[in-house]
Amino acid sequence: MPARSVPVDAWPIAMFILANDRIADVNTGGLQLIGGSDPSDVVGRLVSEVIVLGDPVSVELDGKGTPDGAGTLWRHALIRPLSGGALPVLVSSGRDWTGGGEDRRALVVVPAASERGGVLDVEARAESRGRIADVFANLAHEMRTPLNAVIGFGEILLGEHFGPLAGRYKDYARDIVGSGYHLLALVNGALDLGRASAGPASLDERPVELRSVLSSAVVMLERAAHDKSIKIDVDGITGMPLVYADETRMRQLFVNLIGNAIKYSSHGRPIRISHRVAAGGDVWIDVADGGNGMTRDEIAIALLPFGRTESAIRTGEAGTGLGLPISQAIIEAHGGRMSIDSAPRRGTTVSVMLPADRLVAAPGHGGLLNLL
Repeated sequence: MPARSVPVDAWPIAMFILANDRIADVNTGGLQLIGGSDPSDVVGRLVSEVIVLGDPVSVELDGKGTPDGAGTLWRHALIRPLSGGALPVLVSSGRDWTGGGEDRRALVVVPAASERGGVLDVEARAESRGRIADVFANLAHEMRTPLNAVIGFGEILLGEHFGPLAGRYKDYARDIVGSGYHLLALVNGALDLGRASAGPASLDERPVELRSVLSSAVVMLERAAHDKSIKIDVDGITGMPLVYADETRMRQLFVNLIGNAIKYSSHGRPIRISHRVAAGGDVWIDVADGGNGMTRDEIAIALLPFGRTESAIRTGEAGTGLGLPISQAIIEAHGGRMSIDSAPRRGTTVSVMLPADRLVAAPGHGGLLNLL
């Protein structure tokens, strides 16, 4: 670690000085890394709002971090710039930095290295992903405008606003409206998939209460569950952790998974939602339904964009085949993964995992992101 007698701004790499749990000072390199122009942009903020610690770069068999040759301890981390998504970095934390009459701690932050040994070109990757999302957004906008016109004129015909229609013409108008809404759902789904597939650069990340997000998703789907006499049981919702994530995307994830469970569950069969925090800090959420289940081949189809399984087609359930692909893209953008456990006549359990470096705090765990 740097000597305490050298001013923080003299160091050519990014440095943050901490006092308790807040940032007390930052040098030019740190400002460049977060996209700031003045120390006041970040000084005073909670460390956990700016830097999210992950696992040690290397570990010994006993699980302790292995220091490098300079005697420092490096950890994987995410840093959240003032604008844009989180960026992967490496962080080394020192034990002392004296300044201003109080003991402080210095953090050295460097961009994470790629597997090839070079520094990740984060800006280029973010720009590329952003262009993909922009293409989807422009395409959706161009398609939705004429679609809304088609649906609107179809509804005018169906409502017989300018006089009665013969039976067959009214049936045609009903088909036009129904097909228009289905195509609009496909367009909106493709837009959502494009946004989610843009990766971490598309996320608006901050500490998020999973309890609150899950509760709002359940409320949104209560009517659909009631129509099929389905009870949604949430196990231990008060103990759900605080995580570092995109709140809107996490709500969309829950709506997709619970909505799918309702759609494909048998009448009156409950849906159970549970969570657990693994010993290493990974956060798991399971959504289990009482539906007909899927074969291994059907699971593979369901994970494809616009994939519709034979059982879904056979039962006549409406859908675009985008719910699971979008959910998978959302959880992978957060560095996690999704798995599906299902079999015919046994129901389906969809499990999503947020990695340990997303955990801010959880009852009984204390939080893995505390830098001090």
